[in-house]
Amino acid sequence: MSQPILTYIMAVHNIERYVAESLRSILAQSRPVDEIVVVNDGSTDGTVAAVESVGGPVRLIHQDQAGQSAARNRGVRESRGDFIGFLDGDDLIHPQKVERQLACFEAHPELVLVDAYTQNFWSPEVPQEQRELVGWQKLTHSDKPWPGFIGTWLFRRSLWDTVGLFDDNRTFAEDSDWHDRAIDTGLPIETLPAVLARRRLHLHNLTRNNYDRHIDGLQRFYKERIARERNRRASSSQNQ
Repeated sequence: MSQPILTYIMAVHNIERYVAESLRSILAQSRPVDEIVVVNDGSTDGTVAAVESVGGPVRLIHQDQAGQSAARNRGVRESRGDFIGFLDGDDLIHPQKVERQLACFEAHPELVLVDAYTQNFWSPEVPQEQRELVGWQKLTHSDKPWPGFIGTWLFRRSLWDTVGLFDDNRTFAEDSDWHDRAIDTGLPIETLPAVLARRRLHLHNLTRNNYDRHIDGLQRFYKERIARERNRRASSSQNQ
């Protein structure tokens, strides 16, 4: 049996400082990745040069700035992988992430998505006095590992065909919305009990620099999740 094709998608916008390190964490996988599709979403800094400096199986696609969701959707559309993962241009993954997840798929062929835990880390250049978390940041930016973050996903292309695109009308929590829709399919999903991705906190994070909008996006997401659950329960009661 031929080996499955493994694709990573990275949507980038003005992330020249970190993108090469993020790409190298994909290239350093113990099970090599076959294809990396980088969608340059209208960058105006040195992001393109940084991506091109890395080498490897990296394919760079350019588009006018349309947002992260649109860029990720474009990346999947342009890819050829049987299995797909995402990584943001400032985050990192564990060297054995892909190997461990593919082993899980092999042991349980019915699975459509395997994710894991993520842990935040401060980028070294951030001064200590700017690392203090206040208010809601203590929940959203702490160093406590949490499951389901997009940087930990690896899924079958068939799941993408079932769930559909990222909602490009969302700037925040679009990954949580997609993950919830994947869960709603009822298809088997597994979370590995290990930290396999690291999310970088730095001075230019989209969420930290637009924190009120980030919280508003999360609030919208959870309201919609509750509404779906209520509808499911009501439908279940009517069918009994």
